[in-house]
Amino acid sequence: MEAGPVKIFIGSGEQSRLERKVLIYSLRKHTRRNLEITVFNGTHNAVEVDDQPPVLAPLPLHLKYRNQTEFSLYRYLIPELCSFQGRAIYLDSDMICLADIGNLFDLSMGSHDFLAKREYADNNGEKMWGLSAMLINCEQSRFPLAEIFSEIDQGLYSYTEFSQMGQRFLAHHPYQIGELDASWNVFDRCDPGTRIIHYTDLFTQPWKYGGHPFGEIWFSYLRDAREKSYVTDHDIDLTIQRGYARPDLREGNARRGTAKSGWLKWRRLVGGSRAKITDRSM
Repeated sequence: MEAGPVKIFIGSGEQSRLERKVLIYSLRKHTRRNLEITVFNGTHNAVEVDDQPPVLAPLPLHLKYRNQTEFSLYRYLIPELCSFQGRAIYLDSDMICLADIGNLFDLSMGSHDFLAKREYADNNGEKMWGLSAMLINCEQSRFPLAEIFSEIDQGLYSYTEFSQMGQRFLAHHPYQIGELDASWNVFDRCDPGTRIIHYTDLFTQPWKYGGHPFGEIWFSYLRDAREKSYVTDHDIDLTIQRGYARPDLREGNARRGTAKSGWLKWRRLVGGSRAKITDRSM
């Protein structure tokens, strides 16, 4: 499926300025495909396409403020922004891509509306869906947010059941969901098969805290992104000044007072700290 660009939408905001730029670098590093990258800047309710001037997102303010993060609801605008044509990828900003994103874009979708990871969490014995990485059939998918939130307010289902596609929600909106290979959305760890690592634990994200078992991966991409001018000193300074990254960010992944460890050592480590508070696309 080489015709046309690979369309990618990234959920973000001013708080995630730095990590989204590192993600964009990682996406471009591993592919020769033409990427059309759109950033949802939830802080400003804006859409930014390939670094062009931002335009207002088609999300009414009364819905914007129902977000659980700055950008939670924007992924549901993707079919409309694609004129209900073709397909598109959605990604959270706190990720690093380690493989050719074109391979995700080209996956067979069959008759499914979208592909997503079968979520780790159970709700009354029911496996939920993680929508932090999605491949969306824009010709089929429709997300009537005003109707959905009216139904949430009526108690027909909860926000969580909507955001993770629980059975009570699907009883009213029967989306056909296909299971995405979990290697495209690996939470807080990395192994040789990982295609996207997703730093979901808000208390261990490497730009906020030193010593993440797989933080050296993120810092290696940050260093490369700086060399290739995807990330500037201004980006880093502004992020630190705003309190969105730790003041010693330039020291790398090691905790203060500890020696830096090499890439291979981090790659050999198994697992990571179990997430207590996570942002896995609510």
